[in-house]
Amino acid sequence: MRITVFQKGFNYSQDGQGNRLVFHLQGCNMRCPWCANPEGIPVVPPIMVNKEKLLDSACPYGAVKDKELDRSRCEKCPDRRCLQSGADLGLYTAASDRSTDDIIAEAVKCKPMYFDGGGVTFTGGEPTLQFDALKEVYKGLKANGIHTAIETNGTSPKLPELMPYIDQLIIDLKHYDSKKQKEVTGVGNENTKANIEQALKIGKSVLVRIPLVNGFNAAREDALGFAGYFESINQDGLSVELLPYHEFGKDKWLKCGMEYTVNDGYIKPGTLKMFEDIFKERGIKLIRT
Repeated sequence: MRITVFQKGFNYSQDGQGNRLVFHLQGCNMRCPWCANPEGIPVVPPIMVNKEKLLDSACPYGAVKDKELDRSRCEKCPDRRCLQSGADLGLYTAASDRSTDDIIAEAVKCKPMYFDGGGVTFTGGEPTLQFDALKEVYKGLKANGIHTAIETNGTSPKLPELMPYIDQLIIDLKHYDSKKQKEVTGVGNENTKANIEQALKIGKSVLVRIPLVNGFNAAREDALGFAGYFESINQDGLSVELLPYHEFGKDKWLKCGMEYTVNDGYIKPGTLKMFEDIFKERGIKLIRT
């Protein structure tokens, strides 16, 4: 079985406990305009542009002229030959197609690196879009005694099928209000909430991450709305992390030929503390990774 990865690397405690090998899987069903990894959104990996290196000869079909790529011609391209030459002419894709056996073998080889309770995390994009391959890999990792985690938007109704093979769930909740979430990301939060509650019900460790974006979900009423939701569910095993907006991925949007539309996303001074105070008053466990 094949699986498409657009980024991988080690980090410590940012995507699960301990030192972890993290695979970013291609494709996402959401369209969050602040996404830090826009190259992972399309199911078909986008052609990215390095303008400093871009040459007219990069495209054999004439889609490049004067350091500009005509993406309308890319849409009709029969073979993406620009990505096959091996020459660094300014066009590239971040993704690679790999076998599930290869991923498992790499993870097993790296076992000495998983100190402090570390292991392997799959994130995205949205990893559950490659569900069958992902499930096969998780089974292989557990058979080899490797701690597993997933970072997901939680919208897949099939996520509970993976829970027996996942030790730690990191689930993004973009907004407590499903309608408001759908207006901005394209997908509501009903399945996300259901999966959070199901994971807690069966005793899983669940970290809910909330990206705080000015004008979207960072007002006092939003803090109260999120807190009200967490108060309404079982909190055993639950922790929450607040992630203030940043623009680390903005340059990659441009390289992918995608418009970056967030103009005033940074939260106002005092917003983070306001959220923290409201959550702590209600006994909601907060962490920072």
